[in-house]
Amino acid sequence: MKALESLKKTVARGIVITFFAACACAAARADDVVQTVTLTPSGSDNNVTNSDVLTVFSDAVDFNKFNSALGTLDSATLSWTGSGSLTVSGNMEGQAIMSFQSSSDTETWNIFGGSTTVDFGISNAGESLALTGLTGSGTVDEGSFAETFQEQEGYFIPTVTYATGPTTGTFVLTYDYTPPSDAPPPPPPTVPELPSFAYLFTALLLVTPGLRRLAKKNA
Repeated sequence: MKALESLKKTVARGIVITFFAACACAAARADDVVQTVTLTPSGSDNNVTNSDVLTVFSDAVDFNKFNSALGTLDSATLSWTGSGSLTVSGNMEGQAIMSFQSSSDTETWNIFGGSTTVDFGISNAGESLALTGLTGSGTVDEGSFAETFQEQEGYFIPTVTYATGPTTGTFVLTYDYTPPSDAPPPPPPTVPELPSFAYLFTALLLVTPGLRRLAKKNA
């Protein structure tokens, strides 16, 4: 009888372990959608005539919204890098600013004739976004990749100019989501009560080889 009870417990443990392994696999399902937007803006002015803040460029950064048919949106993370240069000329002191969302880089100069080139760089390794308004059709505007120019002091003679060099902004939006379940979770396991003769038959199958070896040894 002890052997029979032990066999029942072994069968029960096997069923429970299989159930929880299946649940763990289902709970671990997750996926993501990654969108990348690359911008290469440019701008120039060959005759700056005032000290206003001038827009060198301003390009919108738009992404497709999350498709709810894929599942449930859990999080959205936006990362970016931006780099470029600006060449200015004239008799002046001034500044230019490259920016996107929470990142900005301000570069200054003070030149007396001739020209100079300033370099920019901005980045963010990952910023969590509010999920409101990110699901549905169409696009979502995450702001503008921009650069401004301002002459703060100096003369407009000779001509004050500016022009961008190679400029690039790369923006990556990652949607993390949980796909819909293919089927509802299975109910908690129950251990079937097999007839005692079934357990006895299984036990005989397990011990028969040992009995044969014992018989041969005593022969």
